[in-house]
Amino acid sequence: MEMDPECVPCLLGRVLFEANLCDPKKARAAMADSLKILDEGFRPGVNSARLATLVHKRAYKILGRADPYEGLKARSVEVASELLPEAEAFIERSEDRLEAAVKVAIAGNVMDFGIQGLEDPDELSRAFGSLISQPLGVNDVPGMRALLGPSKRAVYLLDNCGEDVLDRLLVREIKALGATVVGVVKGEPVLTDVTLKDAKASGVHGEFDEVIGTGMFAVGLDPQRMGDRLRGELSRADLIIAKGMANFESLSDSAYRPIAYLMRAKCHPVARAVGARKGDNVAKLVC
Repeated sequence: MEMDPECVPCLLGRVLFEANLCDPKKARAAMADSLKILDEGFRPGVNSARLATLVHKRAYKILGRADPYEGLKARSVEVASELLPEAEAFIERSEDRLEAAVKVAIAGNVMDFGIQGLEDPDELSRAFGSLISQPLGVNDVPGMRALLGPSKRAVYLLDNCGEDVLDRLLVREIKALGATVVGVVKGEPVLTDVTLKDAKASGVHGEFDEVIGTGMFAVGLDPQRMGDRLRGELSRADLIIAKGMANFESLSDSAYRPIAYLMRAKCHPVARAVGARKGDNVAKLVC
């Protein structure tokens, strides 16, 4: 997705948030370098996720922390784990289990700290009931279902820690249809995203038939830097499931298809791009 002017203050706000998490005294230096990168890189056609990757990579170096969000990630897993019984009950009583599991997985996507003022993992607990009861603003679940089943192969791009705890219920429903599911985690800590270490700690690792890493530090997934293994999995997948806005931003202008983007549309640029309204829960299938 092409970077929108609205992305600039959002990105800078997130850098400030992570600087304050680590060492507020380094916030000025982190913001100054972020502004330099944006001044040089914010050009027509630039991919928003690719430029955000450069900004966060530099910020992490200045802050001297490999995983600034480590504490928030751990707390997010605790909060989401407490919600599992409610999520399971919601799916059990639903007429369409796959759609219900999609709603649960999208509800976890609110675990995205440093944007829209979200700083507290417990916000998911407070909002969970309303999130899963909200109709999907874009509902392409029937199209997803048609691509899943026996002998089919799905590749599941995980997003945030805590969110992955709820993702496990959707993975189970996909496997119940007969499909093989390969999970993809981040190669290095970036924002609140799931690494292999995080996936094992939350238990989602065991839900997949196989788990592979991206092998890179990237906001979302950079197709230009993928290794042969991941490129091969994406190319032969019957369905790619991409959680969260960053995966949409990084892959929406790539050739990989079919992709089901599951996310909370947290900003106007992404909402416009998927044909939704800001605040919608989105299950958008692109073939």
